[in-house]
Amino acid sequence: MAGPESCRRRGRQFAYRMRPRSLDDSGTRYELGVRAHGPGAARVAEEFADRIRVRDREHRGQRAHIEVYPVGTPDHELPSGLVIDKRRNRVIVSWP
Repeated sequence: MAGPESCRRRGRQFAYRMRPRSLDDSGTRYELGVRAHGPGAARVAEEFADRIRVRDREHRGQRAHIEVYPVGTPDHELPSGLVIDKRRNRVIVSWP
């Protein structure tokens, strides 16, 4: 999945997307940064930055599709996508 994640955790390290920084006065171009912490911070930061680059290159302009299912819905009945299990429901996020 190449969705717009805001953070990534791997073992004892994690990386997160920093607030976008405007590249011009028009406010139409932004730069995203990644900050990471932990023993493998450089590696997890680069992996996370790669995912942001893929999102920019292959999915720019596409909007996420979000569906919500009851908490007991079995996996095999869910559409493909990112599954986020919440206390009362299961949220599925996918990109066309």
